[in-house]
Amino acid sequence: MIYQFTGSCNEAPDFQMDVGIDAGHTFWEFHQAIQAALGFHPSQLADFQIPANQRQRRIEITQLFTGRKNSHRHNMHNTLVGDIMKLPVKIIRYVFDYLNDRYIQLKLTGAYMENNLREPSVTLNRGEIPLQAFDELVTGELFSTPEKKDPNYGILSDYYEIFGEMEEYVT
Repeated sequence: MIYQFTGSCNEAPDFQMDVGIDAGHTFWEFHQAIQAALGFHPSQLADFQIPANQRQRRIEITQLFTGRKNSHRHNMHNTLVGDIMKLPVKIIRYVFDYLNDRYIQLKLTGAYMENNLREPSVTLNRGEIPLQAFDELVTGELFSTPEKKDPNYGILSDYYEIFGEMEEYVT
């Protein structure tokens, strides 16, 4: 079975992508396809989250292995897309920035009984891709170093004025 998703991001209103994935693929393959299409760096952690509905709690599919069997937390490497999609899932969030709660919302738009896909397909339809790390959004003014350095900075007499003679501290 092939699942078709449409992705959008609240911080980039024009952004839209289409994702097609086979039920036999893992969420790790899903993750890698999204990162490759968006140009995200693989060193950043990401996960998939399925929001809670009235009957079940939120499900998290993460890169990190917790070591425990848990019904609501799964590992990306071992979890097949088809296993999770058996549940009544309509929306999956691909969280790519934990600290700032930034994600791409993937809405299920169709499930087709077709031939298997060899690999997930991600198509960017329109809009500007959201930046992966929030610090890329910040202008250089906040973290820039001063252009003019004080020529007297670091002169030894400054330390004597602040700390006094060092012999006072030596026992």
